[in-house]
Amino acid sequence: MLACLSQGRRLVSCPTSVLPLVTAIITTCARPHYVYEALASVCAETYRELECVVVDDGGAFELPSAGLTRDVRVLRSDGRGGVAHARNLGLAAARGEFVIFLDDDDVAMPDRIATLVDAAQRHRAELCFGMTRRIFAGSAIELASVPTHTRSFDTIGLCDVITCAPHINSVLVRTAALRAVGGFDLEAAHFDDWSAWIRLADQKVRMYSVGDVVAEWRLHGEGLSAGVMQIRAMKARLIALFDHLKNRLSEDGVRAIAIARHVVASSDVHTYDDYANAMHAARETLTSATSTTASPETRHATARSPRRAGLGGF
Repeated sequence: MLACLSQGRRLVSCPTSVLPLVTAIITTCARPHYVYEALASVCAETYRELECVVVDDGGAFELPSAGLTRDVRVLRSDGRGGVAHARNLGLAAARGEFVIFLDDDDVAMPDRIATLVDAAQRHRAELCFGMTRRIFAGSAIELASVPTHTRSFDTIGLCDVITCAPHINSVLVRTAALRAVGGFDLEAAHFDDWSAWIRLADQKVRMYSVGDVVAEWRLHGEGLSAGVMQIRAMKARLIALFDHLKNRLSEDGVRAIAIARHVVASSDVHTYDDYANAMHAARETLTSATSTTASPETRHATARSPRRAGLGGF
């Protein structure tokens, strides 16, 4: 039996026995008009060694009666514990060597997992991420893909992850590694996933990024990011995140987030792109703060010139 892995623009076949099992986790909370499309996109992914888990956080999700092309497990929380709690439930139940997540209002590209598994295997990465296309739901308006200001599509390190947060929908991570750092951060409001990526990078976990768009992030009024922007809380929540992480990182990590906190406190930050643009300007200082113990591969990758810049909101 053969399965296909994406390699650049070419598909290559290899025995399924060498492919790791991946657990794809969809978290949902009372948004049936979105979640079925998210589920359909995961079921349509080309990667075959896949189990699908839906975590229903206090809603009334029911599997569709027909049309599913994969077996799907449904987990239910005992109340609305929030997205970090739901993600951790899925992580605890995962049987796969790797896990990947999808919010209920977003969509996976068909080769999302195949692309990321291929890169993770070729580069021996514990975490691999691609780009996420941002669109306004119900329109053809498209913003620059995130993460913005990506330094290179290569091995990355702590300063990369602090400067440009990989979106949850585009990250493939080894299950054991994510569990080892405590999973998603229940105390990091709005940034539970970013906190996890920062803590993994601080542990010198090998990370790799690819330039492929692997997921679609739909911006709409019901989304968490929209709510943060409406209450103009982005700056305060960024500062709170960095203060929260001070006691959870190495000396290099503490120096790096101190720089990020100073940049945020002294800048006009209302959106993710405001933050990314401000951090881009401070990149040299941030790189110096994290270069004392960085691996040669990471130092080489972070020395390259930027390739992307962003527009629009978080």
